[in-house]
Formats: sequence, structure tokens, C-alpha cells
Amino acid sequence: MDLKNSALNKPQSDREPHVKPEEFDSRYTPGELLGEGGFGSVRAGVRKADGIQVAIKRVPKRRYDKFITIPGETHSLPLEVALMKMVSKPFLCENVLELLEWFEMSDCYFFILEWPSPCMDVYEFCKLHKGRLSEPLARHIMRQVVQAARHCCDCGVLHRDIKAQNLLINTDTLDVKLIDFGCGELLKDTPYTRYAGTLAFCPPEWICEGKYLGRPATIWSLGVLLFDLVCGDLPFHTDEDIVFQNLPFAHGLSRGCCDLIWWCLARDPHARPTFEELISHKWFAGLQNKVKTQL
Repeated sequence: MDLKNSALNKPQSDREPHVKPEEFDSRYTPGELLGEGGFGSVRAGVRKADGIQVAIKRVPKRRYDKFITIPGETHSLPLEVALMKMVSKPFLCENVLELLEWFEMSDCYFFILEWPSPCMDVYEFCKLHKGRLSEPLARHIMRQVVQAARHCCDCGVLHRDIKAQNLLINTDTLDVKLIDFGCGELLKDTPYTRYAGTLAFCPPEWICEGKYLGRPATIWSLGVLLFDLVCGDLPFHTDEDIVFQNLPFAHGLSRGCCDLIWWCLARDPHARPTFEELISHKWFAGLQNKVKTQL
């Protein structure tokens, strides 16, 4: 895959042109604030042409923003836009939030994203279940998250921040979508020497060696997420916790669930399962019917 890095000061002729604010305003109506943080802000919105609900993510421009050119594009794109376009080619994954279009303004970018309704993030969803999920419900969610993570890697994208807050769940259908590629990077076969994402999810090889491989680090994060869903808390809160791995499992978990978590959290990154081995684990067996839940 021929990908070219670019600086923010790359000549404008090599980048997609600025969009006049009035063009954005003529097509979308922003609504209530859904979230705000270091990444920028997200608002509900409506597409005026057909009344479809969307999410409008505003990301401020920064001096050292990274741009790349992906196959099939003639202009360089902001990294987060490029990553979201890559996971939409050559086919969509129903468990990854779709980027509908984007706008470049003088000081920021607007991402227009699909927005399932009704929905909330999985972190808030867990609160409705007294902080932790039953194994059948966690299994239903995790199967979709594994599918999303594998799809990203298959498309050459490393998400790097898979956690409950970055997963949307439709509270009617229990369909899950992975969101927020702001910590993402192009997937490569060589080690990364810079960590991005939530520190409680970083693998021990990063702490001990200052480097990590993309796929094994993703599997590690899935183990942390599964533990969080079924135990009601993250397994690690300090670097020492991550390195020494004293896992405080909740009472009553099945042997299969604990075994799967231990496998994902293997100290040796090469001993962790592949996506195929993970989804074929006996804990996922027999998951064909929709999980029913009372909210």
C-alpha cells in the first residue's frame, strides 16, 4: 500500500480544498452537545436533505497534524479521516462507525458520522447493569468488538484506543459500533515506539521495552476490555499492575471466561491469540441468538 506522509504546511494544491462555512451550514443543523474533551467536541445533528440523524465531530487543527495519501485518493487527508476512509474500503463493517463525509475549515475539521438511535456508550450501558455485565451479554458485545478490531487491522488500520467509552451500543438492538480513531495509526509489521491511547490498556512490553507490535497490543486491549465488562473495573491501574498481572477476578466467572482473559493478557505478546483463535475460543461457542436484556 503506497502511503505518503505529509506535513500540515504541504501546498494547498495537494490537499482537498477548504469548504466554505455556509456550505456546511446549508447541509447540516447542529444540535445538542454529546461529548467534549481533548479531541474536540461531538454534537448531534440533522442532515437537512433527508432529516437523517448524524453526529458532528469538531476537531481543531494543530500545527503538527499528520496527513497521508491513500490509494484511490488524489489529495492528502488528515490522518483520522484517512483511517476512517480505509476501514470503509473495500467494504463496510457493521461494527465500525461510518464516516459519511468531512469538511475542512480554516481552524478545524468537521466529521459527519452515522449516529445510531437510541444509543449510548458501553461504559454508560454498564452502569445500567450495576457496573458489570452478565457473561452472555458481555459475550454478545465482545464478539462484535473483535469483529470491528479485526476489520480495522485487515484494512491496515490500528485503532489503539478500544475501550468501553469508544464503543456505542444501540439499546434496542444491542448492535455495537467502534468509534473515535483519534489515537489511530497505520498498521505496520514493525514495532511502534510511541504509545497512544489509554494508559490502563497499554501492554507490558511497552512499559518494559518501550515498544510493541500492533496486533498483539490490540489483543491485549481486548482482554482488558473483557475483564472490565465482566468484573466491573479495569484490571490494571498502575504500571506495576500491568507488569505483575495480579488479576482480581470477580466471583462467579466461568472457567472459560477467565481462561480467555488470561490468554489475551499473556505477558509474551507472541503467546496471545490471533483474532481467529480468539473468536474460535470455546467461550464464544453457541452465540447465535440475540441476547435479551431488560434496561
